[in-house]
Amino acid sequence: MEKQRVRIENWAVVNDVISPSYRDLEPGRRLTGTVFAHADLPNGVIYTSSIVHVDAARGVVETQNRLYVLGQVSEEYRQWREQQGMDRAA
Repeated sequence: MEKQRVRIENWAVVNDVISPSYRDLEPGRRLTGTVFAHADLPNGVIYTSSIVHVDAARGVVETQNRLYVLGQVSEEYRQWREQQGMDRAA
């Protein structure tokens, strides 16, 4: 069965819900942001399950349960990435 695709806007990458400091976009981390058209949740802010795969070229992040299509990155996360010297593609 194919995983549901969900759009996420104003997103950032965090370690987990308890320690929401920013992290690089990689497996083992979690996305947080505003989702739309989620099958089980109303539109709003969420923390995803752990990331298992990142397809940066397509702007898609796979978690244990869903595929998240990356929309606009949060301004705070974008600034954090710049301060860390990371690429500006996010």
